[in-house]
Amino acid sequence: MEHEKFAEHGHRLIDWITEYMSEGYSGPVLPKTEPGAVMAQLPETPPLEAEPADAVFADFKNIVLPNVTHWNDPRFFAYFPANHSGPGILGDLLSSGLGVNAMSWATSPAATELEIRMIDWLGQMLGLPWRGCIQDTASSATLCAVLAARERLADINQAGFYTQKPMTAYTSEHAHSVLQKAVWIAGMGERFLRLIPADRHFAMQPEALREAVARDVAAGFRPAIVMSTVGTTSSTAVDPVAEIATIAGEYDMWHHVDAALAGSAAILPEMRWLMDGVPEADSFCFNPHKWMFTNFDCSALFVRQPEALKKALSITPEFLKTAQDSAVENFRDWGVQLGRRFRALKLWYVIRCYGVSGLQAKIREHLRMATWFADQVEREAGLTLVTRPRLNTVCFMADSDERSRALMMAVNASGEAYLSHTVLDDRYVVRVAFGQTHSTFAHVEKLWQLLRRLHREMVTPAE
Repeated sequence: MEHEKFAEHGHRLIDWITEYMSEGYSGPVLPKTEPGAVMAQLPETPPLEAEPADAVFADFKNIVLPNVTHWNDPRFFAYFPANHSGPGILGDLLSSGLGVNAMSWATSPAATELEIRMIDWLGQMLGLPWRGCIQDTASSATLCAVLAARERLADINQAGFYTQKPMTAYTSEHAHSVLQKAVWIAGMGERFLRLIPADRHFAMQPEALREAVARDVAAGFRPAIVMSTVGTTSSTAVDPVAEIATIAGEYDMWHHVDAALAGSAAILPEMRWLMDGVPEADSFCFNPHKWMFTNFDCSALFVRQPEALKKALSITPEFLKTAQDSAVENFRDWGVQLGRRFRALKLWYVIRCYGVSGLQAKIREHLRMATWFADQVEREAGLTLVTRPRLNTVCFMADSDERSRALMMAVNASGEAYLSHTVLDDRYVVRVAFGQTHSTFAHVEKLWQLLRRLHREMVTPAE
């Protein structure tokens, strides 16, 4: 593509994205696409000759757009968001335009030092003075924590597991599956992953953790890592991090804190309690791409002792050695990947263009949305609020699992909103997650009106 054509088409795409953000999508949030429908519209073989960008864009609008789930639509309430924003898009555009590999200081000094500064800024916003790096997702961040924990117990990278006693890992029964997958990849075995019972608020029970660890020690196993969750996926429950940190210290376990969503809320002074106990942990991660309006993907991993992480992940063949290595940070040593995108650029744009106060204002608005919506649910006969929202997610149910499921499916089938579900205390529960960049109270009120009408029609069918 010639540079002039690139500029012409690029302006057209920016105009389209601007309209998409400002006016939203006129079709359903959740497409009514059947499996294989998109494939059926795509050629089976690649084009031999070049095609004009206009033709590709036309196919995007005709094939892709109607068949994509619109995660950044203001009517999307199904999952924790994967947010975008104008500043985030601009930063991402520049990152793509530069096309640098930020694996080391030498391969991109600005990318490395901007990443260091962004982690420092986030740490100041959270009150956490640790060093860290930007990973792609919390899954990668958790894997890094598991590998660091494993290597702290034994030199598995060099010697393998052949002579080692089994290592055990612990987390809440309501935790995300990231630890389960990390345990698989690290070779520790799911057999040695303990899911600790939760209390009536769906938070991990510290005494149950202590008992599980003691049993494993008595059996000759080696406790390696415990993962606390601040803001579980199902209900945004908050584990007692400080108490868990005490137990981790008693058994010399690595303590990782997963705050993928909730970490963003901790930049509010009134929500700083979410960080209670975190300074006594070993690692902490949260995703600015979830609730800090920074385009996917961007996950911040903080580590209390970075050398422990780098010991597990650093490998330097001759072709990667540079003259500056002893004086600089090379972020390839902080993760699994060698190649790294310039993610700090979009985060820089977001923080500067919103300002900390602007980010706080949007998050506060989302918290108010959740509180208001929960109040409506409590007033509606036939609906039960499962737990008062502490963050951005409202969990409720109808008078039977069948009706809860039918209500959610009716909302989604309308195309006017998208909700999801979970299971809590063996009950089918509908989830409504607020946090979209473009959602306003008008969208929330419209969602409630739709949900209330559909529920009342189910309870009192028309004769």
